[in-house]
Amino acid sequence: MFKPGLILQDRYQLLQLLGRSAAGRQTWLAKDLSIEPPESIVVKLLVFSEMQGWRDLRLFEREAQVLQNLDYPRIPHYRDYFLVNQTAQSALCWWGLVQDYVPGTSLQELLEQGKRFSQQDVRRIAETVLQTLMYLHNLCPPVLHRDIKPSNLILDQAQQVWLVDFGAVQDQAALTGISFTVVGTVGYSPLEQFWGRAVAASDLYALGATLVHLLTGIAPVDLPHRDLKIQFSDRVTSNPSFINWLEKLVEPALEKRFKSADEAYKALSQRQNPLPGRVQTLHPNSTKKVQRVHPRIVVTENTKETLKVEFHGYRNPSCLFYLSAYFFVTLLSTILLSSLGEWGFVLSQIIFGALAIFGLRNPKYNQLSCLGSICLDASNDCFTVQHKSKLEVGKISDIQYLSIMPTEVTCYTGNTAYSYTYFWINIRTKRTYMLEAVTEDECIWLVNEIQNWLNATK
Repeated sequence: MFKPGLILQDRYQLLQLLGRSAAGRQTWLAKDLSIEPPESIVVKLLVFSEMQGWRDLRLFEREAQVLQNLDYPRIPHYRDYFLVNQTAQSALCWWGLVQDYVPGTSLQELLEQGKRFSQQDVRRIAETVLQTLMYLHNLCPPVLHRDIKPSNLILDQAQQVWLVDFGAVQDQAALTGISFTVVGTVGYSPLEQFWGRAVAASDLYALGATLVHLLTGIAPVDLPHRDLKIQFSDRVTSNPSFINWLEKLVEPALEKRFKSADEAYKALSQRQNPLPGRVQTLHPNSTKKVQRVHPRIVVTENTKETLKVEFHGYRNPSCLFYLSAYFFVTLLSTILLSSLGEWGFVLSQIIFGALAIFGLRNPKYNQLSCLGSICLDASNDCFTVQHKSKLEVGKISDIQYLSIMPTEVTCYTGNTAYSYTYFWINIRTKRTYMLEAVTEDECIWLVNEIQNWLNATK
């Protein structure tokens, strides 16, 4: 029935079909001929028939009613609502809804084009949509969108995010106990919405699931779930503080989720990186996933106020031990040589070897013990680095960045040369603090532990 060039209500000329649904909805790009010059608009059309029933028409009418009362910069403005006159070609009734056209691309289209969103992109989107939800939820009565997902968020030419498609919107009727047909999209809608009990926090869950999709590039329904909760943190390298905020947004249990957009927005605003410079790690493999290294590095305390990490290793027998052993064997060999001749020297070397083995096998030297440590204390804004007998103190607020420094060492055995590389962790403030030399994987793991704590500490 509808085709490009058709004029509805003597003013809306259809240009291009943008979308079609199985429920009988069509979305057209059109232009309003009553304005000079003509302006681009969106015309939504819904067919009504006895087979379709009244459900879709009620949703369509509710969308029109709610949009008439909305006035927000990131929601397309309502323009008109009308009944399309029946024609000889079609005995069906069609209803039309006209809104402003937002030139741009949906986040779903960008995902399908292969775009990957950074944490900064996702955070900016989260802030913009939360501001829109704050407006909707604080209306009297509150307005719930109930279908937030990437395809309903449009990124315009100015890189602003618009919330569109209010076809599932719910207004004051929800507050009076009137039951609605369940709406929403699997993967983005929380359980309580499918039970017909949508609240403001239901929109927050849908926003959280959308942000997870943007960060991972994977639809929420395709991600693993545990106890109904989306598992995504192992697939992203974002700020742990932001991940924690996002995990609370997608809590399946309503009582554990943020209660309102205002609360979620405030929590997000407070989770700015407290020390933006120190989250950097100057190492090409700093984002590498490394599991906890055991038992050389041990986190002995990790609280909101304190992080303490110890470097464990095997102690070598002291020089004093070997010097004492050498003096004893030398004295013994002198005595034995006078009575046993050359066999006295052999016997003295056997005794020396036995003492050396005893020193190496002594439990004191064969058990892992603390060789150094680093302790960060947020309450006193200080950190200490201990290496052997040397103790250094610095201020956490002075930390600029962390770096991992490789050092290559060449050794010679006779005429044969061989080299190996070990790594240091540097904490850069106005000066440099160097931590125990460890392997590359240990450095990466430890740096991530320190970064996570710094980012989560206010």
